[in-house]
Amino acid sequence: MRWIRLAVWSVVAILIEVGLGQRWGTIPPLGKFFSPVEGFWRNAEPKDFLPPTEIHIPTLQGPAYVIWDRRWVPHIYAQNEADLYRVQGYIQAYLRLWQMEIQADAAAGRLSRILGERTLSHDRAMRRLGLPYAAERALQAMQADSLTRTVVEAFTEGVNAYIAQLKSRDYPFEYKLLDYEPEPWTALRSAYLVKYMAYDLSVRSQDKYLTKLLHRLGKGTIDTLYPNLAPFGHTTILTGAKVPEREVPPQPPIYYSLAYAEDSAGQEIENSPFWLGSNNWALSGKKTATGYPLLANDPHLALNLPSIWLEMHLNAPSLNVYGVTLLGAPGVIIGYNSAIAWGVTNVGPDAMDFYHIRYADPEHKSFYMAGQVVALHPRPETVWVRRSMGRMERIIDTVWYTPWGPIVHRSIDKLPRPLAGKAADAPIDCALRWISYEASNEARCFYELNHAGTLEDYKCALEYFGSPAQNFVYADTAGHIALWVRGYYPLRWREQGKFVLDAERPEHHWRDWLTFEENPHTIDPPEGFVRSANSYPVGTDYPYYLGWYFALPDRSARIEERLRNMEKATVDSLRLLQMDVENFLARRALPILLEYVQKHPSRWIDTLRQWDYKFRAESRAATIFRRWWKAYHALLWQSVQPRMPEWEVSLKLTLDVHAARAAGKPSPHPRWLSTADTGEKSIAQLIRQSWELTARWADQAGDTLLWWRYRGTQLRHLARLPGFGSALLQVDGDAQCVNAIGSTAGPSWRMVVSLKPPVQGYAIYPGGQSGNPGSHHYTDFLPDWEKGILRPHAFIAKREAFPDSLILQRTIAVGK
Repeated sequence: MRWIRLAVWSVVAILIEVGLGQRWGTIPPLGKFFSPVEGFWRNAEPKDFLPPTEIHIPTLQGPAYVIWDRRWVPHIYAQNEADLYRVQGYIQAYLRLWQMEIQADAAAGRLSRILGERTLSHDRAMRRLGLPYAAERALQAMQADSLTRTVVEAFTEGVNAYIAQLKSRDYPFEYKLLDYEPEPWTALRSAYLVKYMAYDLSVRSQDKYLTKLLHRLGKGTIDTLYPNLAPFGHTTILTGAKVPEREVPPQPPIYYSLAYAEDSAGQEIENSPFWLGSNNWALSGKKTATGYPLLANDPHLALNLPSIWLEMHLNAPSLNVYGVTLLGAPGVIIGYNSAIAWGVTNVGPDAMDFYHIRYADPEHKSFYMAGQVVALHPRPETVWVRRSMGRMERIIDTVWYTPWGPIVHRSIDKLPRPLAGKAADAPIDCALRWISYEASNEARCFYELNHAGTLEDYKCALEYFGSPAQNFVYADTAGHIALWVRGYYPLRWREQGKFVLDAERPEHHWRDWLTFEENPHTIDPPEGFVRSANSYPVGTDYPYYLGWYFALPDRSARIEERLRNMEKATVDSLRLLQMDVENFLARRALPILLEYVQKHPSRWIDTLRQWDYKFRAESRAATIFRRWWKAYHALLWQSVQPRMPEWEVSLKLTLDVHAARAAGKPSPHPRWLSTADTGEKSIAQLIRQSWELTARWADQAGDTLLWWRYRGTQLRHLARLPGFGSALLQVDGDAQCVNAIGSTAGPSWRMVVSLKPPVQGYAIYPGGQSGNPGSHHYTDFLPDWEKGILRPHAFIAKREAFPDSLILQRTIAVGK
């Protein structure tokens, strides 16, 4: 019996060992995961954990040094630039390797090899939108330039030096949990990062929705509800430099695809449009306390953990620059040096045009263009999908390309609808032309900005930037301020690309490009400030068509109002403006709405009357107003589907009709709003009806009425792993306030720079320097970010001058 029991227990032990040593469905090998030697326990770091004192990079030409300050910011000092970028690559990987790789895989459409079926639709979308094609072209442009080729190769060597010395027991936590290994870094992965940012910053295409509405409602209605110019006039460029003018192609008699407008395939109802953008501005010395410019930037991006940014200081004999870098990219993307500062916001350009295809064969492998039959070119895309027990399945998804881009979804393809992300907005049987397919070298742009010392250097740097168009704000120690709306823009006829175009018509295709000087810009304007907030770039005095779909005017108007009134401004003046939460829409709409419900018995009326239009975390009025406006907006446009107009159009029509009603005049917009007391389109009835819906909801809402609860802001883990994000944040702000905080996006890097020599920066971002959930530095910046505190930077040019009181650790980087 003893031998039988021993045999049984031996078999049980073997089964446990085998069972815990392999995957079960989506569960990683638990034996390895929980191992005290190799498992996740090794990723736990005490609060006083220190970076290494020595690192090895085989290709390093000489010793380099990293000083870690007490906020875990690495200050890299190298004897030449190649070594500087090698060490930068190593340090990025040391702090955020998993994030670098997962973001590159997301761009390449390779997530399913790690996360399985749940990300297959994303991977298909990236392949069908042409992200691999765009990245390959970007890599060609980077490698054709000897300077950026050298920079990216050095950076790649640094990343791979870190990966090469990494033992499996020391893999970042996510590799262990998801049971896979890091791959070698390549220059192509850096190109994928560039194009993934381009994808993220390319606003959602509205072409298919507007084409349907144009066909149904008529051109006059489209002009009213989806205007080409800012309804309230708050453009990015206030007083712009005169741009060269040339003849613009006339709008052809047929300016959209009639065939697509009559085709009902693939139309989904779009949700209410929503924009959450970024802010930047600069004040000239005549409006500051020091007499030197101040510059501020707070790009609003996804609120993730780890954070999208990494704070760094790069120093070599030819360079001294401070700011934030994107994971997987060399250099600094937003920041300053000893002579200039710059910041970036998204313009929101119409970067994607769609061309309806008339196929020339039953298998949809050729099409008609200008009376000729043109072959489509197949690009087989291999997607690996992780299945149960770690098994890999290969899926071949062939994407068919025209001469200018892919057909995102052919009607003959057997694909589930809708596709993920921006692919959901792609019309069926239409080829995509995306500006990001054009060869450009954004790496060279930021390299030159890092080295810039003058206004002319800034202009030369921007010439390298391609897509999507960004608002580059600038200030320098010489006293200049500037803003350039920079990116590749086709020379379009009016409204070209606002609707689905026709591939058969030569006049529907892009023929030429705006030059750098033809891009909107302003230098040292008379207002004494420049600012951008993703609004319409220009007004009626600009001769070229740049698109129609831009951010609401709320942030742009509020920033302009505050900056016009600033005198003797300080760094703190700009910091406080970044935290401003007064709402443009509420200030203009709420007094009118309240006029129509004065006799309503709800207790919430007094709550709204006492409100100061500020979206504070504990406000109930903010929540009630938002619910009321959304209800009113939905009732107003319930007959306009699949794409409702923007909130600013609702506000403009409401102001116009209310003023007409008060003056005893007929409605200027009778098709949508009447001045009558009753009726389906009565402004009074729509407002009262939407209020009754809102009041009933508010009576039942309880604690959900608190704005921070209703908004539901939290930092989510990049892989959406539960327990590795943050709790709901009790912070002020709203997507349409200067402090633009939404549920999953917000100010990703608040920065203010004083250009008084010596240049000094102050900043914060939500998260922390480490990508390790087991590190104290994973979220240690978050409390300051929630309070709006900016931390001063240790921007010290000489390593020997770095104060000991600021130093946490010294690291030396050596070669072989």
